[in-house]
Amino acid sequence: MITNIERTLDEMRKQALLQGKIEGKAEGRAEGIAEGIAKGIAEGKFEGKVETARAALMEGLNVEIVSKITGLTLDTVLELKKELKN
Repeated sequence: MITNIERTLDEMRKQALLQGKIEGKAEGRAEGIAEGIAKGIAEGKFEGKVETARAALMEGLNVEIVSKITGLTLDTVLELKKELKN
């Protein structure tokens, strides 16, 4: 025979579990949003560097200088230069 106390305890356990799941999902969403924002910012910075490199290359700057100024790897700058020629 289940007593009222046992029923109450069982309900409290179920509510605590549900609350934990809800909080866990909310925390996971918040972390996902933060990661998405950080990734978007990083991609935006990279794209800005690429655009700067393209402009510098179009003005005839040396690939080593463009790499140094933008922080892009020399391979990336060389690839951009190749794309501009095509």
